[in-house]
Amino acid sequence: MKLLIAIINDPDYVTDILDEFYQRGIRGATVMDSTGMAHIMAHQVPFFSRFAEFGEEPGRNKTIFAVLKTDEERKTIEKAIEAIIGDLDESDTGIVMTLPIDYCKGLGNLKEDE
Repeated sequence: MKLLIAIINDPDYVTDILDEFYQRGIRGATVMDSTGMAHIMAHQVPFFSRFAEFGEEPGRNKTIFAVLKTDEERKTIEKAIEAIIGDLDESDTGIVMTLPIDYCKGLGNLKEDE
């Protein structure tokens, strides 16, 4: 199993991304608000404040977490995200990564050897 982490730069896309997940058979994900380091630094550290957008709140991202059983699910999620926001290799779109999971409890029907 793997943990997929997808940081989406524009939170307005998240509902469409989750709908795309559902349409492609991905049924479980968790979404959290997040803020990038550059935005925090620009609004909190005087030296970096000149880089802040005047009059705007610090940039907000959304981070999507999903537990995956297969690499095929990762490919499906990546395609779903790119169908909504475009190529992840373009700037200001987002980041998708996976991490191995060596233990997980609470997913109901998943067996430990899956």
